[in-house]
Amino acid sequence: MENKDFVNVIKKKEIKISVIIPVFNVEKYIERCLSSIVEQTLKEIEIIVVNDGSTDKSEEKIKNFLSDNRIIYISQENQGQSIARNKGLSIAKGEYISFIDSDDYIDNDFLEKLYKSAIKNDSDIIAASIIRKHETYEKWRILYEKNAIFTDKNEQVKVIKYPDQSYVWNKIYKKSFLDEINFKFKEGVYYEDVLAIAELILKCKKLSTVANTSYFYMVNDGNSIVKSKKTVKKETDRYNNQKSAIKSLIESDIKIERKEYFIKKHEFKFFNLPLLKVKEDLLDKKELFLLFNLIPILYIKQKTLLNLKMFFKRLFSIHNIDSHILLMFLFIKINIKYQNKITAPKIEESGLNKEPRDKKVIASLTTFPQRITTVSKTIKTLMNQTVKPDEIVLYLAQEQFPNGENELPEELLALKNFGLTIKWCSDLRSYKKLIPALKEYPNDIIITFDDDIYYEKDTIEALYNSYLKNPKEIQANRTWRIELNGNKIKPLHSSYLYWNYENYKEASFFNTIIGCGGVLYPPNCLYKDVLDEEKFKKIIPTQDDIWFWAMAVLANTKIRLNKGYSYNHTTVENTQDYGLCKLNNKKNKGVSGKDGFNILAENYPEIINILNKASK
Repeated sequence: MENKDFVNVIKKKEIKISVIIPVFNVEKYIERCLSSIVEQTLKEIEIIVVNDGSTDKSEEKIKNFLSDNRIIYISQENQGQSIARNKGLSIAKGEYISFIDSDDYIDNDFLEKLYKSAIKNDSDIIAASIIRKHETYEKWRILYEKNAIFTDKNEQVKVIKYPDQSYVWNKIYKKSFLDEINFKFKEGVYYEDVLAIAELILKCKKLSTVANTSYFYMVNDGNSIVKSKKTVKKETDRYNNQKSAIKSLIESDIKIERKEYFIKKHEFKFFNLPLLKVKEDLLDKKELFLLFNLIPILYIKQKTLLNLKMFFKRLFSIHNIDSHILLMFLFIKINIKYQNKITAPKIEESGLNKEPRDKKVIASLTTFPQRITTVSKTIKTLMNQTVKPDEIVLYLAQEQFPNGENELPEELLALKNFGLTIKWCSDLRSYKKLIPALKEYPNDIIITFDDDIYYEKDTIEALYNSYLKNPKEIQANRTWRIELNGNKIKPLHSSYLYWNYENYKEASFFNTIIGCGGVLYPPNCLYKDVLDEEKFKKIIPTQDDIWFWAMAVLANTKIRLNKGYSYNHTTVENTQDYGLCKLNNKKNKGVSGKDGFNILAENYPEIINILNKASK
């Protein structure tokens, strides 16, 4: 549909979605936001832009788009985001409503995919994934990997991650649903989304999620309404709105994570340095005091005097520590320790070997859509090795990137100029890091790497030198020692994880593979079943390292741990929200390491016989 035809669409009342955009002093971002909306694949939309008294050049940049007849432009004195949204809502004619913040943007198929889901499922609310975008990196805030429908209220709250993530803008809403509940944003307050989502989700009959399209939430320089400088009113509104929303969930018997009942009540700073944070526990009606915003020191009933017995009990009781604060503290500690140790280097020349070798060294790895924007950092460290590989191959699944290299980030594609080869294969999940390479390079040395690690410069050197001394053994920079307990395989205590004297004093079948440190496979070191996709998909689909260990044992190939190689490693930022470590636990119905070993032994009983002989 051409834009000139849109006036006729309005007359025919065929507007599918009304997009409402409140604007206040976002001259740096508004053009990108509007461009992402006018270029949507769904054309039957109206775009209601409400300029809420901007004093910068926002209006000037908005006017550059007014040739598009779908845009309705309203300019008003500054009255706040809620009033601006309600103004747009009052004149909206679409079947569905979308709220988009003026410093954010959306994928070009965002509205079409959400609308199709809405019509197909007759849902009140339809939600898409969120990517939190910083200037130098981005990460998933919410990721929906499949289209789904939710009618259970607890499932709806869980799937949108409320109240931790109280966003109205990554969703569309049925207009008749909003009219039926007489929905409006509460005016004159900040953090109105917290209240809005509580009201909407509690009255929603059906909620759908849509995969493969995203809302890009910008973490900018602080010019937006909520992201700008904190004030007493903002903090008061935040506290009151969070408290009201969580109480409404409690009264409706909605289950949320324990940490969500803790809301910030006060924060004391000295020269902008946090000294003390007070959190209110709405479930137990107590208050938690955090020194430096990190260390829990008190957990007491409200409006009561401190009881010394309770003080010491709570002080040393780990279950009362605010978990996400504690994890943040641990991350800061680890990051300070290692941030200068390994980084993604600047690549200015080829990362490949130029000298002839009897057998080529192939550096092989894979990744998936959630890490495609960060894998280049890992690859750069592989190009910066003291001993360079002959080829660096990134295997990608055709099913996950149907448009091929058109879907890959420029930073990754640029590495092709320095030796990276991108190859396509079927989706074998994490097995893609080795299986395609075994087929393509059967007589060469293959070293596999994970996609979320900053590898130290001597990673390949350590593996290759050990291979030259022991060419018939698999070389690993990380292993986990196992033992036999009757006919069961048992991983040893965590002190035997990664490296330990018992592990590296000799090559052994009892050293199992930990892939993240890098693993060197000499030619023909694995049992013939290693390439049997039907078997490993059925037997152990998410534990590739255990499968490769079993194939080594069956081929009578021992595994050697490199003595002295660092057991520390640094993960690439924003890669740990997704991966097999999240899947392989009982909560997510995955296969744990302990179970994986014994699953393989049940399917290949000769493994136990080999281990028994080796232990004598």
